[in-house]
Amino acid sequence: MSYDINNIVPINLRISPQGLGYANFGSAALFAPESELPVGFNVDTRRVYTSLTDLSVDFASTTETYKAASKWLGGTPSMSSLTVWATDSTDADWPTTLNKARNEFWWFFTFVTATVYASVAEATAIAGWANDNESFFMNCQTGANATAIRDISDDTDIATVFTTNGYRYAATMSHATDAYAGITLCKLFAKVNYTATKSTITGEGKVLSGVAGEDLTGTAYAAMKLPTKKCQFYTQVENKGSVDAGRVINSWSHSSFGEYMDDVINLAAFVNGIGVELYNSAFNQTTKLGQTPAGQSVLIGAAKAFCEVYIANGYLGPRNYTDPDDGLEKFTVGYEILTKPEDILNLTDPDRDARKSAPLRIRLFRAGAIHSVPVDIDVY
Repeated sequence: MSYDINNIVPINLRISPQGLGYANFGSAALFAPESELPVGFNVDTRRVYTSLTDLSVDFASTTETYKAASKWLGGTPSMSSLTVWATDSTDADWPTTLNKARNEFWWFFTFVTATVYASVAEATAIAGWANDNESFFMNCQTGANATAIRDISDDTDIATVFTTNGYRYAATMSHATDAYAGITLCKLFAKVNYTATKSTITGEGKVLSGVAGEDLTGTAYAAMKLPTKKCQFYTQVENKGSVDAGRVINSWSHSSFGEYMDDVINLAAFVNGIGVELYNSAFNQTTKLGQTPAGQSVLIGAAKAFCEVYIANGYLGPRNYTDPDDGLEKFTVGYEILTKPEDILNLTDPDRDARKSAPLRIRLFRAGAIHSVPVDIDVY
């Protein structure tokens, strides 16, 4: 028997763990009513469909489930999958159902069928759940609810209720005849690849495949644009006889912080992503990350690299700003990391005993988006 080389070169193999991955902000769940479920699709279970053809085996084209799903799986761009959850009609409310589903899987966009959207109480309860669970709820309104939203003197409509409650993770789109127009807008956000250059979008001015642009009265437009309603609409845009068939206008969320829909979704993706990067930086070490300036530098470096991704994708951008710490006007490329590696030397004993890093202080500056173009013309 030969002499084993391991006696001369003993090798201790240390493999870095994979760590966490980013959440899928293109994932969506549609909650189907029990009355439309096919035989064998039991309540409180889910199925994943990859095409309308796939879904049509279980849901006829006359069902509301099919009509809602067609906005996601059909048209342009096409989405690769949709999860349908079978709702139990005996549940006391549509948060109970949502909690059951969330215990089974994670999704970002939440959709329901027209009868649920039509109930102000149920839709409001869903929006509250979505706000608490950071799952975006597109509130698609048609019929009587859309009429109420477009009444400039009505201050009890569902859009006003959502704005009053300040739901960040909700937006309302009204359409007189299309019960699911808002779902079509959501899939444009779902297609964003946050690691790609110039990939982030705004909802404003987007064209929705398969949705007819409306031609409304000035009063209806003014009502939906009220800061108390913040209701999105899909409309024709006209200039002296030239008509653009349809564009999304007024793409707000109902956030108390005055955020557009894209502000909320992009920030959610950023927060998830930087958390993943810092987690992996701290726990993918084969030994440990020391409570030292070198260890703190690893975390700062990970945060900086991630912020650079969001500079590249267009979420963050340059501007001049007044520094709240010293009152001086400064220029930023789109983010500022204020924490220094040596800050960890000043940890309090309780924080050091708790194995904490020095807190990362980060300022973000959104690139925003141009939604209107004011022009001053001087003629001489």
